[in-house]
Amino acid sequence: MHHRGRIARFLIFSFLTIPLFAQQPPADERMQQLEKRLDTLARQAAEIRQELDRLKAERGLAPTSPAIVSQPSEAEDLTKVEVATTSAPTPGAATAATSIQTPTKETPPDALTDVQTANNVSNPGLSKLFNPDTSVIGNFLGKAGNANPYEYPGSKGRSAMLLDEAEFSFEAFVDPYAKAKFFLSVTPEGASVEEGYANFVNLPYDLTAKVGRFKAFFGKDNTWHAHVRPWADQPLVIHNLFGDEGFSDSGISVSRTISNPWNTYLEATGEVFNGDVEGVFDNHSLNDLVYNAHLKAFRDITENSNLEVGTSYARGTLNDAHSQFSGIDVTYRWKPLQQGIYKGLIARMEAITDRRGDLDRSLKGFYTSLDYQVGQRWFTGVRVDSSDRFTETGIPNDKALSATLTFWPSEFSQIRGQARRVRYGDAKAVNELLLQLVFAIGAHGAHTF
Repeated sequence: MHHRGRIARFLIFSFLTIPLFAQQPPADERMQQLEKRLDTLARQAAEIRQELDRLKAERGLAPTSPAIVSQPSEAEDLTKVEVATTSAPTPGAATAATSIQTPTKETPPDALTDVQTANNVSNPGLSKLFNPDTSVIGNFLGKAGNANPYEYPGSKGRSAMLLDEAEFSFEAFVDPYAKAKFFLSVTPEGASVEEGYANFVNLPYDLTAKVGRFKAFFGKDNTWHAHVRPWADQPLVIHNLFGDEGFSDSGISVSRTISNPWNTYLEATGEVFNGDVEGVFDNHSLNDLVYNAHLKAFRDITENSNLEVGTSYARGTLNDAHSQFSGIDVTYRWKPLQQGIYKGLIARMEAITDRRGDLDRSLKGFYTSLDYQVGQRWFTGVRVDSSDRFTETGIPNDKALSATLTFWPSEFSQIRGQARRVRYGDAKAVNELLLQLVFAIGAHGAHTF
């Protein structure tokens, strides 16, 4: 019985261990599998090298030495590492990309000194590293109809054909905290800095600031450049109260968004100017500064429409007396989501009051306009104007009615025709047909929405 138990245990142990030994392939078979895998990898490397040589031949570059991808022989020891000492690089080699051949048994010693040079590929992105975004915008105006010397005293009025303005724009980030913007205006009267300021966008307490010369944030039209307006001319209230150049001066502007529970975008802006605006403010001492404040509220009404309301107040000195401006602007936009590139509507209204200390009454004015998009590139609109105008003999009231038709061939150009009738309070009515062509080259940043 004892011998039978030992025999039974031996048989059980043998049956359990036989499958384990059966899973281990012989050593020769494993070596053959490794050699096949090595041959396959070498063949694939050779095919890749041939494809690289073909691409280099198309570009006119020298092919790589085949010694790099030579297949190892069966007698070669794959674990052996050979170290080769290269000679010192030749002068001038540091300025070019180098490709040094790898030494193998088939490579002669002289091949170690062969250096292949490749021309460095230029990177277009580096060209913008130290160059600002630059653009030039031309504003050509043509006119037919009655002579109009009333808006431009001392001249015969608008010319029949005139390149009214060429605007040169330069914009770039100074550092991560500020962006510089310069707008140079070249007109038949000469060249001037329309705007030039540093815009600080990363200040504490969610503040942004502008320092330099810029257009005052008073209303809507005063902040626009000539090529941005939806009309070929200025509204009468802007021209009569702020002059042809508008309310623009050197100063400091600080803005901040205001959190609120009404789901409305609120932005408050405070500005201080030097106080030298021809015909609007004058500066006789260091204390004759101009202060301007603006509050804007913006809210979506529906997914297709929104409403923007702003109010402005400015105070300065003119003729040794205080002069105060107050205004309100309202803008309604409608843009259907599914037909946004074909249809749209913008209604605007802006009213301004000028309370001058050297007069016994205030000057008032307003404009209201409606612009409608009738096609992908076609726009039409109408505008009504009314504004007081200061003269040495009195304060007449001017009224105007305008209609526009605009065609946009692309985002870089626009052609506009405007029929305009103005009835001046101290003169006869003037009928004009204005033609405007705006064209731009270069990278021009987006204007304020």
